[in-house]
Amino acid sequence: MIGDSVWFPIMLNYKTDICDDSVVPARYYGDGTFDGHFSHIAQWGFNSVRVCLDMELGAVDTCRLFASIDTLLASACRNNLRVMLLIRPPFDKRQTEYTIHLMSHLAFNTTLWAYDFFNEPLYFDPVADRSKTAAYRIVSDWRILRDTYAPRQLFTIGFAEPIEVFEWDPSILPVDFIEMHTYHPLRIASEMYWYGHYCGKPWMVGETSLPADGDSVPYDWQSRYMLESFQCAIDNGAIGFGWWEFQDCLSGTNFEAWYSGLRNSKNLDKPATDIVKKLNALKPKKALCPVNYHNMLGYHNLALEGLVADASSHTPIEGAVVRGWNEDWSVGINTFSDADGKFYLVSNDRCTHFEISAPGYECIKFTRRQNYPHIDSLPQQMLEYQSIDYRHFLVSSESMLTFDSAAFLLPQAIANMGEIKLHRLNLR
Repeated sequence: MIGDSVWFPIMLNYKTDICDDSVVPARYYGDGTFDGHFSHIAQWGFNSVRVCLDMELGAVDTCRLFASIDTLLASACRNNLRVMLLIRPPFDKRQTEYTIHLMSHLAFNTTLWAYDFFNEPLYFDPVADRSKTAAYRIVSDWRILRDTYAPRQLFTIGFAEPIEVFEWDPSILPVDFIEMHTYHPLRIASEMYWYGHYCGKPWMVGETSLPADGDSVPYDWQSRYMLESFQCAIDNGAIGFGWWEFQDCLSGTNFEAWYSGLRNSKNLDKPATDIVKKLNALKPKKALCPVNYHNMLGYHNLALEGLVADASSHTPIEGAVVRGWNEDWSVGINTFSDADGKFYLVSNDRCTHFEISAPGYECIKFTRRQNYPHIDSLPQQMLEYQSIDYRHFLVSSESMLTFDSAAFLLPQAIANMGEIKLHRLNLR
């Protein structure tokens, strides 16, 4: 809320660097200033920015650093932008002390509406195979920090995708709201559907985009994707929507990093910037289960069916996340259990390694060589999701998220995994 009005953050991700102990706009943004950039962002129609301050600090002059953060927040305020700060997670003593000083310094700043304590634990957690209870204790400690030093700001974590439930289970972590990230067009509707139905908390999209270079991917596709992904988010009950990011980064590692911005590397606006002001006019509709929810990537060779149930009550568990890998761990795929606890894990290769969990339940891992039916060949056996072109599944280029349901039918070769039993977590 802002005053008596519900506030829906329409947020743009904004990168920064540290130069001479001060926070400055990311170097690849060129010679612009916070005022110039934030004015531009507000004119496009955004009301919030997620400012990325999660860089390694080193030996910095904290007073000078905090003064530059004050300058950044004052600039955002002048342009009617609220700020979410992504910070480096306070795992160690030094980072915790820094975080306490930062929160204390900004405790009464009304431009700052939320802290994101950790960007995508799935990819950036320094501890492999962290238990759910360990993650819960860490976030509980962070919650105490927030409650003590920043009680006027909200507290979240940036979740990468539903398989975060294996370790950083969003349903049990004591954050104020969930901020999820989703990108691949074949996956976003299913992942939003899962968060909207099973995360157990208010949630928003923190990052999404369709990279567009105006050549291999037309700019109008990016515009359509923005409209459709926003509609999908509000249909599933999202309380906010964020786009990655302000400007293209041609020094990035892949096409997604190079061309996800709303401004190209020559500082020219892309057509999707004209869409932002239209988003508030969209109204939520009934959320429908996506046609590819149980086979998000359109695999077609093999399937494993099974059932996930509560170990004590023997009742089916809806919304369980099932992941399988092939023998050498080179390809992994996910699926979800339905209202009857049943799932189909569709793959192009035989799955032998598995990980299964559900919100509020234990996570189990095991290796099992399933007795798949005989199949003469396994076409596209090594295909993994980054290499899958979503355009092959589109009904029409007029819609970036409308897929041909016939492309996601179950294969004929189906094996049975049987019943998987999960124990509910006891966090006391």
